[in-house]
Amino acid sequence: MRSFLCAFLLVCPLLGQQITREPAETDGSFFVDGITYQYAVRSGRTVVVAAHSVVNHKFVALKVRVYNAGQRSIVVKPDDIRVEDAIAGRELTAITGAELARRMRRPQNMARYAVNGMGGAPMDGPITSDMVTPAFMEMMKAMAAREPGTPTGRSVLYTDTPGALDVNDALGPVQCDEVCRLRNREAQGADPLIQLQHPSSPDSVEQFALLANTVPPRANVGGVLYFPLGKLAEAKSDSEHGKKARLVRVTVPVTGENFRFELPVE
Repeated sequence: MRSFLCAFLLVCPLLGQQITREPAETDGSFFVDGITYQYAVRSGRTVVVAAHSVVNHKFVALKVRVYNAGQRSIVVKPDDIRVEDAIAGRELTAITGAELARRMRRPQNMARYAVNGMGGAPMDGPITSDMVTPAFMEMMKAMAAREPGTPTGRSVLYTDTPGALDVNDALGPVQCDEVCRLRNREAQGADPLIQLQHPSSPDSVEQFALLANTVPPRANVGGVLYFPLGKLAEAKSDSEHGKKARLVRVTVPVTGENFRFELPVE
């Protein structure tokens, strides 16, 4: 009996270490249509970020997506995300999608912000079968969707995106690894970082904005934060062309853990 108790006491700490051991941390990057995306995995949460100039190069759009692979719901709030000018060393203040849309609706700003009142470039001719790609169908579904039970008929938010990174994710084959699945998710449908580089409507700017959301287990939430591009300092790039570059430092807090990134802004 004593020998059994001794063995049990020796094994218990080892079992405790296995139970409490944190999942492996992962950091990496990938590209979607020439835009650099960075991601980090901590304690069953995955954060993906990217940044690009939009709205006629007057603003920076910071795209953020948070995946919850844990057992409990988490809350993502735009106000908690910190963005700093990595060159000038100062914190930036975000402009809400509603405020930016309000500015774009002013007649005196329509030319300055390259506002497209129809929400996109005009289409020449009828829609043909060769134009119906999966990405096109996803965009049409998003445009046609409406929030259930909403009397105003407001379009479905970009942030209302369920789904986690399952091994058998429908976004890719079974052999698709984590980076592959992350990239496929960001390349699916209408990417705001691509859409907002073209003439855009105030409605689309507001629709893409990141809103406060509760993310249940095995789900994700994503959206865009806006910052004035003119507030970012420039420095000479290391590239052979000698172009000037802008950098932002991003901190995304999730369940007490800070996910930090440094992103180029093109």
